[in-house]
Amino acid sequence: MNPIIRVTLVSIFVCGAACSEAPRPSESEIDSGIDSLNASLVAAYRDSDPRSYAGLFTDSAVFEWPAFNTVRGRAEIETMARNNWAALDDQQLRLNVSSRRLAPEHAIEFGAFEQSWSDSSGVRMTEFGRYVVLLLRQEDDRWLMDRFFGFADSTRAASPTP
Repeated sequence: MNPIIRVTLVSIFVCGAACSEAPRPSESEIDSGIDSLNASLVAAYRDSDPRSYAGLFTDSAVFEWPAFNTVRGRAEIETMARNNWAALDDQQLRLNVSSRRLAPEHAIEFGAFEQSWSDSSGVRMTEFGRYVVLLLRQEDDRWLMDRFFGFADSTRAASPTP
């Protein structure tokens, strides 16, 4: 094959491959997908559903919280949630997203949360905290948490809710 024809064919192939790349999601599509993940997270807390909660993480996810041992993977995350939620009734979670750093395949979210529950004696408790989470977009366009780091807000102590 003539070298000029070979270079031309390779160039056409490379251009064709580059043009066939899937369109990148828009910022509003990314935000919408992450907002959907957060709504599922709030629902898992409300329903006290450790399996649904763990399903919001990747298979290789890492969950870090200073008060707990670091856990890895869905099975450990599910077990951690089941053990920690066992004594909590009427659990609620509110998220306050402060910022996101977006890319087509991953995002980082920073925010604060408020978790409230009734303890075994019926006293309503509230814990305030901060978090950062690394999110990964899956092939089906869902977003999952891959790395979560949270901590209690040092400026607000967990306290009974009036």
